[in-house]
Amino acid sequence: MSYTPPTLPPFPGETTPTRRVHSEARWTARRVTRPRSQSLSTKLTRRFEIEWWTGIDVQSAVHLAPALPVFEQAFGAFAHGVLVQTTKGPVAVEDLVPGMFLECAGGHTSQLLWKGAITLVPGAPSMSETPDRLYRVMPDAFGLGRPSQDQTFGPHARRFNSDPKVRAALGAETALVPFSATADGMSVIEVNPVAATRVYHLACEKHETIMAAGMEVETYHPGPDAALSLSEEMMQHFLMFFPYIRNIRDFGRLTAPRISAAELMAIG
Repeated sequence: MSYTPPTLPPFPGETTPTRRVHSEARWTARRVTRPRSQSLSTKLTRRFEIEWWTGIDVQSAVHLAPALPVFEQAFGAFAHGVLVQTTKGPVAVEDLVPGMFLECAGGHTSQLLWKGAITLVPGAPSMSETPDRLYRVMPDAFGLGRPSQDQTFGPHARRFNSDPKVRAALGAETALVPFSATADGMSVIEVNPVAATRVYHLACEKHETIMAAGMEVETYHPGPDAALSLSEEMMQHFLMFFPYIRNIRDFGRLTAPRISAAELMAIG
């Protein structure tokens, strides 16, 4: 049985960009109950920073928004210093500029359209059920040169997993697995940050698996849960983070099915 990802339902949204000219140019869906009420007056807020490529220049904006987990997941995959492979060589994630072209796992390239960033503050109030943790991947953890030096990823990073058991269970050649699922205290070490830590996420023309530190790591995609769990008001707010799209369907399809740490453990 082959894997065919579902498309997302439409949610129209408007965006109001703040211009900052840059000189450099060029699923298996799960049923989620919609919350009874969500309000932008949520007391817990976070500063969300975004940059995006318009096709002509780079623009940027800062949003103070509710610290909803679904919002935070769009910003927390790569820690400071992770090397991402571009057509001009490896570049630290914090130095990437929308408009650049990234090397993808399939041997092709894809243009970086969006970069988001937030700062994780230890002990800060949160709506998440679990504290934010980082994952330090030691050299050669996933094979020779994968990675070539230790790299740290954010709480919402996922990488390709082509284990035969995963293929058999999902009927797909590969799956996207969170780094938390492979944390063993030796090759992948779970880290509780002790100081404020900046983390990033990236989005391309479509959902991709880019080469980061020699590993295949996914770019951002909201998955099916975002469309099903957010109220219309919060969906409009969510879309403000992504001014280069008009509605959530513009993210397209997932390149591979996602599997949680618990689901991976159940497969054995």
